[in-house]
Amino acid sequence: MKRIVLPLLVSLCFFSESLFVQFFPRDVFGGRFIIAPHFLLVMLLLMGIYYLRNQTYLYAFIFGLIFDITNTGIMGVYLFLFPLAVYITSKMMKVLQSNILIAAFVTIFNVAVVEFLVYGLNILINHVTIPMVNFINLRLGPTLIASLVFFIIFSYPLKIFLERRKKEILDV
Repeated sequence: MKRIVLPLLVSLCFFSESLFVQFFPRDVFGGRFIIAPHFLLVMLLLMGIYYLRNQTYLYAFIFGLIFDITNTGIMGVYLFLFPLAVYITSKMMKVLQSNILIAAFVTIFNVAVVEFLVYGLNILINHVTIPMVNFINLRLGPTLIASLVFFIIFSYPLKIFLERRKKEILDV
């Protein structure tokens, strides 16, 4: 039973992104902003901080592939970016102090990196013609705020769970 909880949590984060987009009212902020929820990415980054690194890479690859299949028209974007973000996060946390404030900064930084890389790739293949200033104001800012809210709500319970699960695995 314990082995299935983490995959279920990661899957729940994956599905909650679609539900958020479907049920969050678009005109809450006057319909101007585009909020792209990155609950799955935040979960993977928390796993990169508090859980086993190699298993987190596996989750990042698998869910990156699933994300590409279901949500994007370009195969391999998130398959590459999710593990890259986990890698950057784990390397940053080895250098920086491991506390919740630093974890929040590193997580939001890596969400921004992924958003910028996806934006740049979309510009390269001519999917997007939105100017950088509009991207930052209308999409990146609201997306980072939504990711930060998710982080604030779920980071401590996930930290406790992931550290406990890691200890159980390492003690066996």
